[in-house]
Amino acid sequence: MDIQSAKKITINQVAEYCGVSKTTISRFLNGKYENMSEETKDKISSAIKELNYRPDRSAQRLKSSKTMLIGCVVGDVSSPFSALLLRGIFSVCEEAGFQVLLADSHENAQRERKAIQGFIENRVDGLIINSCGENDDYILSLREHGIPMVLADRPLASPGLVDTVSSSNKATAEECVRFLFEQGYSAVAFFTQKMGHITPRLLRCEGYKSGIEEHGVSGSKAEIYEFENKNQPECERHIKAFIAKHPGEHIAILVSNGTSAQTVLCALNTLGIKVGSELGLCTFDDWDWLEISSPGITAVALGSVEIGAKSAQLLIDTISGKRSADTPADILVDSKLTIKESTPGPKG
Repeated sequence: MDIQSAKKITINQVAEYCGVSKTTISRFLNGKYENMSEETKDKISSAIKELNYRPDRSAQRLKSSKTMLIGCVVGDVSSPFSALLLRGIFSVCEEAGFQVLLADSHENAQRERKAIQGFIENRVDGLIINSCGENDDYILSLREHGIPMVLADRPLASPGLVDTVSSSNKATAEECVRFLFEQGYSAVAFFTQKMGHITPRLLRCEGYKSGIEEHGVSGSKAEIYEFENKNQPECERHIKAFIAKHPGEHIAILVSNGTSAQTVLCALNTLGIKVGSELGLCTFDDWDWLEISSPGITAVALGSVEIGAKSAQLLIDTISGKRSADTPADILVDSKLTIKESTPGPKG
């Protein structure tokens, strides 16, 4: 077959190229992989790329009454977390032949509802929502109307009611606190941008408090400091207040996420406080920029790309009828604590 001269590759040509039936190609394009071997899926995927095949989406929609569109709303598209989440979502959706419509809520409930309504009016086949946490009732009403959806990273306040893929936030935060006390720290504070109704931040705070109760030294109390996003002066005041409470002690900070960690690190630098030797630091979100930090920062890798990929696959399986959403799935993606020089023991 002269690939370069072909004006438009057809599904029949792809089937012939792969040595499979047209039905098998069609099933692949619609995400119906049951009874299809990994070898066959890889062969079809490679053929589609090599032949530069472009499915006739208008024909697919007429036949299936599907738009092959998925609406995705994230809380802050500028966040590195969102970029990682979307990488996972786009990779799975592209492989399955779906296009993704993207909206940024700016962590605003009204913008989030407006974006979701716009997706519905555009007849998307399903929704992936990284919610700001203030639209639980609205989201539940959509589910009652049978709209396929998955919550990515941010569960409802009452879990188990909607398909959800997230991290083990509470347990991981408690593990971080346990580790810090085992390193000999006498006090551990929790620093975070405003938590609002955003579930992961709230769950990490709960895990932090549980860690203080379970693993803290005698007299340990929870010390929680919230600041506006990227408000460095406010963060500096909190750091000075925390240090003033524990003069001469070996103390540490647990940070709720990577965005907050940027603010905390800038504040510590401005105050002339050396991370590791003068104050321990551990954060959620093991983002790439931490690799250039000196000393290295102890951080939790949350599997953000995997959360996005599993969210997309779960939604596509529901749309295709491969699974029923009658019993909502609650999938937890493993987190990993990577220990570096920012959390040495007393003699570090």
